[in-house]
Amino acid sequence: MNIAYDAILLLGRSGIERYARELIKHVALLGDEHQLQLISGVEYGGATQEYFRSYGNITTHSVVPHERRLGAPLRLVMRALQKRNFSRAIRRSDVVHMLGPTKFVPSGVPLVATIHDLFPMDPSMGLSSEMRRRFPARVMRQLRSASAIVCPSTYVAGTIREAFPWYTGPIAVTPLAASDAFVPTELSDSVRKRHGIRDRFVLFVGRVDPRKNIPRMLRAWSLLPAHVRSNSQFVLLVAGDQESLKRMQQEHASNLSDPSIRLIYELPSDEMIQLMSSARALVFSTLGEGFGLPVIEAMKCGCPVITSNLTSLPEVGGDAALYVDPTEEEAIAEAIERVLTQDELVATMRAKGLEQSKRFTWHETAKKTVDVYRSIM
Repeated sequence: MNIAYDAILLLGRSGIERYARELIKHVALLGDEHQLQLISGVEYGGATQEYFRSYGNITTHSVVPHERRLGAPLRLVMRALQKRNFSRAIRRSDVVHMLGPTKFVPSGVPLVATIHDLFPMDPSMGLSSEMRRRFPARVMRQLRSASAIVCPSTYVAGTIREAFPWYTGPIAVTPLAASDAFVPTELSDSVRKRHGIRDRFVLFVGRVDPRKNIPRMLRAWSLLPAHVRSNSQFVLLVAGDQESLKRMQQEHASNLSDPSIRLIYELPSDEMIQLMSSARALVFSTLGEGFGLPVIEAMKCGCPVITSNLTSLPEVGGDAALYVDPTEEEAIAEAIERVLTQDELVATMRAKGLEQSKRFTWHETAKKTVDVYRSIM
C-alpha cells in the first residue's frame, strides 16, 4: 500500500505533531509492504527526511511552499499553489492522510482526515472569535472531502456527530499513546539542582492556553494549608508563544510569586520524563481534551494523575486517576493535598496508572489506522 501523509507541520512539540510522528513511524514498522510518502513544507523537508532516515520505506517530498512566502496579500494564491503541489505529489498514492487541521484539501486520491477535537468552536474555551469563525469551515471541508474520519476518542467522535449531523460517513476511534521514551526514570541530581526541584512536588505539563485552566490550578494551590505548601512544590512545565507566557505571568503575578511555585519554560523531553517519574502527581485539570496525551504519558512513567471529569479524560484515565470538576478550585486543592500527604494512595495510583497505560500503544493505533485505509480503498 502506498500511503501519503500531510507532513507540512511535523517536528514541533504539540500533541498533534507528536501524534503525526508516532503514527508515521509505527505504520512504517508494520512492514515494507507499506510505502510511506511524506509531503513536506519546502522549508522543513531536510529536517523531516533526517528525522525518518532510518526507515527504509519512508520517502520525503518537499514540495509545499509556505502560504506567506510571497507576503500576506498573496496567501490565497499560495494556498492554491500548495494544494496543486500537494495533489501532484500524491497522485500515485493509494490513500492520503491529513493528520490535523488543514487550510486546503488535496484531490485525486481517497482521503482520510484526523479531527482531534472541536474545541475552537466552543466559546467557553477562551479562543479568539476569529478562530471560532474560521474553524467550522475547515472541519466541514474535511468532512465533505474525506472517505473516512479518524479521531482520538469516542468523546470526539460524539461531538462530530452532534455538531455536524448531516455527516453520515465512517468515524474510527484510534486512541493515542505514550512513546517508548516514557518509562520510569530517576531524577538526576543535576536536573534537580538546575531547576530548583524539591523532594516533594506535583507537576503540570501543557501549553499556556485558556483551555489548560492554569489560573484555577494556581489558585487551588494557594488554598492548600501553609504547612503543606512549605514542604512541597508546584512545578509547571509550560510551552507556547512568549507573548502568552508574559501575559500569564503579569495577570497571575501574585500567585506565581509564591516560592513554592516553580515555572519552567520549554523543558527538554528527557528532563520532563525524569520529573514525571518523580512527581507525586500530574495535575491536569484542564477544561477539555480531545484525548489528553500527558495523562497517559505520566501514567507510563509511574506518575499518579489528577485530571478533569469532563470530555475524553475519564475515557483515557480509567479507574487509575483522581477526577475533579475543573471549575471547582476547592476540589482541585483537595485532590492535590491528598497526593502530597497520603503515601499509600500515591503507591496505589502509581500501580494502577502503569497498568492503565498498557492499554494504549502506538502499534495498536497504527494497526487500526491502516484498517481504515484498507476500508476505503
